[in-house]
Amino acid sequence: MSDDPPRPASGQQSDPRPTTGAPAWWGALERPDLPSDGDDVLEPTPVMTPDPVPVPEPTPSRRSIRWRAWSFNVVFVLVAVLIVCVGLGVVSVSMFLTCLLLFGVPLTVAAGAATVVARRSR
Repeated sequence: MSDDPPRPASGQQSDPRPTTGAPAWWGALERPDLPSDGDDVLEPTPVMTPDPVPVPEPTPSRRSIRWRAWSFNVVFVLVAVLIVCVGLGVVSVSMFLTCLLLFGVPLTVAAGAATVVARRSR
């Protein structure tokens, strides 16, 4: 058996730390540059909720914009070919198809290039 006094089985245990008085930092709590407990109580700042994100207006889909652009180009090419056909005096379907190939293909390529350049410059 040891020489230590017996400890109680239940209840409050004794504290093994020394209790010789206040700790060394206790006196620093009374410094004049520290705020008092009751003075200048800061009220909690209200929480600012962010403004709701504005809902964008519905825009036409990309597919409908492309369809509209290409349909404009096709109509433009057909009108240009018709003007050329009238100027050359086309009277048959074979001559019209020849004019369509000779003038329509380069105009289609030019219209496509203009569309691509306009889309990339935005």
